Amino acid sequence: MKIFSGSSVANIRLSLSLLACTLLVAQPCSVFAAMSEQYDSGHALTADQRVAQVLSRLSFGARPGDFDAVKKMGVQQYIDHQLDPDSIDDSALQKRLDKLPTLLLANPSIAELYNPPRPKPSPTPMPAVNAVAKNLEQASPTMTATVAAASTPSPTPAAKPLPTPVPKNPGLVVNELQSAKLLRAVYSERQLNEVMVDFWENHFSIFANKDADRILLTEFDRDTIRPFAMGRFRDLLGATAHSPAMLFYLDNWQSSVLHEYPATKGKPARRSGGINENYARELMELHTLGVDGGYTQKDVQEVARCFTGWTIRKPYEEGIFVYNPGQHDNGEKMVLGTKILGGGGIGDAERVLDILAKHPSTARFIATKLARRFIGDDPPKALIDRAAKVFLRTDGSIGETLKSIIDSPEFLSPSAYQVKVRSPFEYVAASLRATAAESDGARPILDWISKMGQPVFGRVTPDGYPERTSEWLSNNGMLTRFNFAVAFATGAIKGTKIDIRKLFGEPTGADPQVMVASITKLILMDQVSAHTRDTLDGIAARDSKERSAPPPSAISIPNAAVDKHGSATPPPPASEPKFNSDYVAEILALTLGAPEFQRK
Repeated sequence: MKIFSGSSVANIRLSLSLLACTLLVAQPCSVFAAMSEQYDSGHALTADQRVAQVLSRLSFGARPGDFDAVKKMGVQQYIDHQLDPDSIDDSALQKRLDKLPTLLLANPSIAELYNPPRPKPSPTPMPAVNAVAKNLEQASPTMTATVAAASTPSPTPAAKPLPTPVPKNPGLVVNELQSAKLLRAVYSERQLNEVMVDFWENHFSIFANKDADRILLTEFDRDTIRPFAMGRFRDLLGATAHSPAMLFYLDNWQSSVLHEYPATKGKPARRSGGINENYARELMELHTLGVDGGYTQKDVQEVARCFTGWTIRKPYEEGIFVYNPGQHDNGEKMVLGTKILGGGGIGDAERVLDILAKHPSTARFIATKLARRFIGDDPPKALIDRAAKVFLRTDGSIGETLKSIIDSPEFLSPSAYQVKVRSPFEYVAASLRATAAESDGARPILDWISKMGQPVFGRVTPDGYPERTSEWLSNNGMLTRFNFAVAFATGAIKGTKIDIRKLFGEPTGADPQVMVASITKLILMDQVSAHTRDTLDGIAARDSKERSAPPPSAISIPNAAVDKHGSATPPPPASEPKFNSDYVAEILALTLGAPEFQRK
């Protein structure tokens, strides 16, 4: 890996800081809004802009060669191709995912290997052993064995306890899932499908570090979201409702009809169970109808009753969905004006899912969120109305609803062009794709996404990360992006690197002006504002001036500088400018930090 000098990195940071200051003085929101006006001229997008729009919205960013390939095949053919992910070969990605073995494990296997049961308390106080047992994630296998051996008295053979299994790294499960998400975004050929998986995992958001969800979330990604991301919404909704990860995250696995036991001789009256409304509320507010979807608190209570008994068998050991009829409220319910007769058992909740999936408010809520993702923060009402009608007419077909949005005049209109700002996850993925970077998707690159405010599977609340541009335009957030661009371009992120010579070619790198043109064409697809162009050209002019200055050895030689024969020593012959990786990294960091690249 290229090691950059401290002075070169300092120069890059200085140049990028100057660009950052021009963006931040007037506040980021106003800068990005002003840039939108140059595209919204009332005229149709050019052919190149149409290609750029499709690549920025239907993928996580263009790779080298993608622009020309889509331009050659045609925008509509590319759209149709991406709408049919099963027809796209993704075997190259699979080779990368094969290095992450936990992705294929079922919940019981993950629990057994990475979350073994804690040892039962010993009748003999053993503080050292108990301390280790409570901190297995930090303790090494050697430490655990040593402390146990030193602290446990020699028992009789009959009382000898079974050895406590030493777990593999428990954090590895979530780490590999996070890495896989980034690797798929960067290297999958099925880009639109990955965009939709990201959309739905944010829509049905689950916090990875809520206790048992650390071992349940892998199956949620693999078996709950991915198979249905472009399918039928009712199937996706049902899969999430049955998901142990969702039932655990929103506490429905503990929701039960209240059982009351009268007092008996020697025992007071008691109660057990109780209905939890968390999942019922988020099911309607966040997953289907929307906060203004027309439901009441009474509907929340009735839906919660319908989902009693939907639980998990041994969430820390097996993590399997089960329906427990003994926990179910079998009374009659009324949900959104529809009577659900008593005695329906597990079918009560399925009936609720049917009602919600077909509800007009759900159609409008999903259409609005999709339009916001693919069109703009405030999509036109007419577009939402059309998409909602398609949703209802096609029995909730996600693919058809999405197609109606992408095929709409609004999608390729000037008012939708480059008006969205990439989220931190999208920004990092786009940076890797634009530079053909090689990355293992491991902790160092994931940590940068977290620093920008979007830890992968790290949203604590169930509302998911924001879709609106303004939410990602804080001063601190933008400065962190610039710092990432510097670290990335200079090869300072372990496990992630750019082959600059291979990407741009050594001959091109010899000329600063040509280098700027080459980088902006590759990274920005030639969609460059006047301000960014002036900034980059200024740096190129500075570099050209520095290169044209004669080296110290070529400056006029004093008369005393003669050889042993009395002849003046001639200056060294002029040489062609050599490839300067430091300079290329500087221009590359500035380009990745430019507003045009952060927009989509």
